[in-house]
Amino acid sequence: MVEIKRTGDLETSEDLAFERTTRRVRSVGRALLYVFVLLAAAGLFGDGPLSHALAGDESGFFVRYERFARVDGMIRFEIHPRAPSAAAPRRIFASEALFEHGHVERFVPEPSSVEIAADRSIFTFPRMEAGGLVVLVVRPLRPGLLRFSLGEEGSPALDLSLFVYP
Repeated sequence: MVEIKRTGDLETSEDLAFERTTRRVRSVGRALLYVFVLLAAAGLFGDGPLSHALAGDESGFFVRYERFARVDGMIRFEIHPRAPSAAAPRRIFASEALFEHGHVERFVPEPSSVEIAADRSIFTFPRMEAGGLVVLVVRPLRPGLLRFSLGEEGSPALDLSLFVYP
């Protein structure tokens, strides 16, 4: 209940509990706003240090990609095969989970053949130069956590995960 106090000729109403609560709410809101801005600057919602990811070992098979994407946006995966031991074609596979949650827009270079197995698709690329890479561009179809595997025959599969915003 608000008390009306008289100070000289002035009558004032004050509610100190309400004032303290309002001050706390403003402080918490301001702190949350600062945290949100810092996370955005760090790359949680777009390009930044938090969004860049590297899976695998740079001395062998590895993939560079972004951890965060948007539905109907494009995700670019830079796939770096192992250094070739011979001039044989390279075979890179992707688990079926990638194709259930996303649409493959393109490969650069184009694979010479594609094999579809029960749990994965295998893409064969003709001879690749040492240090060559394959770029896979995917368009996510729905929001949420996207987990899948990428690998090269003869190397262990890399488990990748990224978050797709609506």
